[in-house]
Amino acid sequence: MVCALCKEREANKKNTHYLTDGIIRSCLNQEGSGEREKGFYFDLSNNSAFVEFNFQRETSISKLEESLGREPTDDEIEKAKQIPFSVDYVFCSECEDIFTSIESSFIENILPKLRDTDLTDIANIEIAEYKEIKLFFYLQVWRTHICEQTLNLPEHIAENVRQIILNYSTVENVELTKFPLSITYLQTLGGVAEYTTNFVGFTNHKNPYLIFMNDFVIQFFESNEESRFLDFYGLNTEPEFEDFLNKNEEVFNVNIFQNDERKQFLNDFIEGEKVKQTVQYYADSFNVMWKKLFGIVPQRHLTQEYLDLITGGDDDITTKYSKDRIIKLTREFIMSKLK
Repeated sequence: MVCALCKEREANKKNTHYLTDGIIRSCLNQEGSGEREKGFYFDLSNNSAFVEFNFQRETSISKLEESLGREPTDDEIEKAKQIPFSVDYVFCSECEDIFTSIESSFIENILPKLRDTDLTDIANIEIAEYKEIKLFFYLQVWRTHICEQTLNLPEHIAENVRQIILNYSTVENVELTKFPLSITYLQTLGGVAEYTTNFVGFTNHKNPYLIFMNDFVIQFFESNEESRFLDFYGLNTEPEFEDFLNKNEEVFNVNIFQNDERKQFLNDFIEGEKVKQTVQYYADSFNVMWKKLFGIVPQRHLTQEYLDLITGGDDDITTKYSKDRIIKLTREFIMSKLK
């Protein structure tokens, strides 16, 4: 297999993180620790009504059961053997050095201005290292495009970004203004364990393409002309939308969410994107099943009774019940109505 970046050398590199490990690790690992392979995360990109719950191979069983409210399934245990947001034999060692150079520059020069700085009551911060920050987040978007089907850039845009990354050392700032990039930094207070309440994953939105990356939310737009306002659970506000598109080449403007804003945004997102979707999925599936069995659509109060049984008013239904468990409960409910 040929390396996806240089398209010349053999793709010989194992365990390439397509979302930078140094950024996402504290979100994935138990209690925000720096240890590898201990922690769990959610796949926000899947089209299923069931949130795909994943955990890493060294995660303690007691921690899993505490969070899930149940024992992990065999399929979940099998998937834990995979390293999250990592691929083998997609890139070559030489191009991995390019990735490391871009990532190291960001982590050393830019990350401390955000994670290690008191941002209380600050709504935005302008960063002078325009090239460094754009290269870093372009890298996250492009590698995700290569490694994940969910984030699928148009080929001409993906090729343009590939050339930018490949020629990162000589690329001019003006070349980096083609694709608007909006970055929101989620201030995360309360110690390292609080980072585990953030998300890592992707959505199915296009233009902007969205990536959750622990305390960063990336919005990538296809062009200056086609950048459009997206009212995404309060992530953007229309009056300030243009201010954070970073179309100029002087400074990069980062949107800052205070800690309370972060919590509200993440809560609104997970409820809007998954919990409501899941409940509707249950209702629709129950209605279809009932009609197939009895030839009529169930009365509304019956559907609500079913939903009350399934959810029990618990917002964590998307992880506490596996798909098999839902099927079993549905069968039991229908059988109870036949008695």
